[in-house]
Amino acid sequence: MIAIFSDALNVELIDLLKDTLTGIKYDRNTVKAALDGLKQAHTELAAQVDDFEQWLVGEMES
Repeated sequence: MIAIFSDALNVELIDLLKDTLTGIKYDRNTVKAALDGLKQAHTELAAQVDDFEQWLVGEMES
């Protein structure tokens, strides 16, 4: 299960992120691929998903 805690006003984005990341392997390539699919499916949210991806992948590299 994935839990995302946020003060974001866009609840749809948080739900989509949880659905996208639940059950996938936790590594950079898999996360990037999953989020790329989300960006393609919801182009109106692509910039926000990209910001989240940069943060999450950056934390994974640390």
